[in-house]
Amino acid sequence: MTCFLYPDIGRIDEPVQLHLDGLTPFETLEIKARWIDRTEKRWASSISVQADETGKIMLSKENGSDTLQALLWSLTPVESSSSVLQKSRLEPMNIDITVINEEKIVVLERTITRLFQEDHIQREEVDEPGLNGVFFYPENESNVPAVIILGGSEGGIYEETAAVLSAHGYAVFALAYFGAPSLPATLHEIPLEVVGRAVEWLSGKDFINREEIGCMGTSKGGELALLAASYYPQIRAVVGEVPASHAFQSVNRKRKGSSWTYDGKSLPYVKYSFSFSITLESLKSQWRKKPVSLRGMFEKSLEKSGEEAAIPVEKINGPVLLLSGEKDRLWPSTPMCETIMARLAEHRFPFEKKHVSFKDAGHVLTLPYLPSVLPEDLPFELGGDERANALAGLESWTEILSFFERHFHPVKPKVESVIFQQ
Repeated sequence: MTCFLYPDIGRIDEPVQLHLDGLTPFETLEIKARWIDRTEKRWASSISVQADETGKIMLSKENGSDTLQALLWSLTPVESSSSVLQKSRLEPMNIDITVINEEKIVVLERTITRLFQEDHIQREEVDEPGLNGVFFYPENESNVPAVIILGGSEGGIYEETAAVLSAHGYAVFALAYFGAPSLPATLHEIPLEVVGRAVEWLSGKDFINREEIGCMGTSKGGELALLAASYYPQIRAVVGEVPASHAFQSVNRKRKGSSWTYDGKSLPYVKYSFSFSITLESLKSQWRKKPVSLRGMFEKSLEKSGEEAAIPVEKINGPVLLLSGEKDRLWPSTPMCETIMARLAEHRFPFEKKHVSFKDAGHVLTLPYLPSVLPEDLPFELGGDERANALAGLESWTEILSFFERHFHPVKPKVESVIFQQ
């Protein structure tokens, strides 16, 4: 039997190809994957594939339930389905691949290495007054476009996304806006100036193309990205992943107020509204120890809100890409994106505007080929299922790369040498 596995070492957003030859025609094989994360938790998955009439198997498509990619995004904790994927601070993922024939004999064993950060990408920690994050950039390049990445209401820094995007020819600043040194402890009255400082910091780098600075945010980070871009014309392109159409009340339950401020003043916001039915449904979920859906609460809140809290997206000085999941159970990201699109159309927005919604996806659009298991112990329901979220994540990543390539000029990625396993 002949085997080609490609790439045996590659970025996590690169599809894996497996070609087998010399099999019995129409023979069925089981392909298993195993991975141990940095917390020593074991993950596993498997798929069944059938040889064609010539005894060949060629798995080379980028999506679908019958390809090698499904082996990656369907990785699930072995001991408990409630475990959360523990990424290893950009350390490579070493995944063991085993192929077993119909006689239960192992015919192939290989290990593939999946990289978050490539060798030519530099990582720099930033900890300055009012500015905290991690900066990734291609080394020895000039005139590099830059992108600011903002995470959601869980806080922290989206290093994985930033590192992978940087490999496509961008300088990427994974920016924290709360819960980090020199920043507010909770998501309450966060100044938009935190993004403004990041724009200024990037503009001070001599290798950055100051005319090509973009911003990309997920969930509450998408809300912030759209808001900040409407205030800072230096931001020339925006991606909102499952974002909000309005500024919402603070996430801090102990202090009522806006999530955001500008120039020391609170921005108008949508107040949370709880009806009897929503409260009852929430109590039922908690009693059953099930995640609570907040979508109804957000929908009710939007119905009672005025236009003063709407994000003035028409003021954004560049193209806008919106991505949403129609089965988002955390909040109504698809209707809110439709509201944004309608507002842009009403104001005759002069730049490209695009909204891509995914019919069966929820609130989480995973990076390509990463495990997409939804933990059962999350407090809030996110929506979608593993396959839908994985495929939507792949398509959304393709949309993001295409969007920035259309409007910016990324530097040419370095070509890495690839070793074929035979």
